[in-house]
Amino acid sequence: PQARPIAETIAARLTPGLAIFIDYGGWHSRGDTFQALRAHAPTDPFAAPGQADLTAHVDFEPLSQVPAAHAYTTQGALLGALGIAARSERLARGLAGDRLESHLAATRRLTSPSEMGTLFKALALYPKGAPLPPGFAPTR
Repeated sequence: PQARPIAETIAARLTPGLAIFIDYGGWHSRGDTFQALRAHAPTDPFAAPGQADLTAHVDFEPLSQVPAAHAYTTQGALLGALGIAARSERLARGLAGDRLESHLAATRRLTSPSEMGTLFKALALYPKGAPLPPGFAPTR
C-alpha cells in the first residue's frame, strides 16, 4: 500500500533527475507475494531469520501512476541496451578457468530470459518532457 505514496514523493523530486526501480515483479498486481529464498529454493520466511532472502513480487503499475513520465522494460533488455555484452567481454579478457566461468555465469544470470533477464523488470520515472532515459525503448 505504501509503494504509490513513496513513488509520488520520488516523482516530486525528479526535476532534474531520474529514478530507476529494478526488482522481481510485473505490471499488474499478483496479490500477496511475500516469500523467502534460501540456497535458491523457497523456504519458510520464519524458519531461519537472517538466513534467507526475503522478497515480494513488485507491482510496477501503481509506481508508474505518478505525475512523471515512465518507461518500463526487462532487466535483460535494459542491461543489453546499456552495453553489458561489451562490458562483460572487456572484463573477461584477463580471466581464465573458474574465474572466467564465474564471470560468464554472472552475466548470463543477469541477462538471460531463463534467469533474471525477464524475471526482473525495470521502471524509470523521469520528468515529463525530458528525454527517454538511456537503455529504455519508447513504449507503444
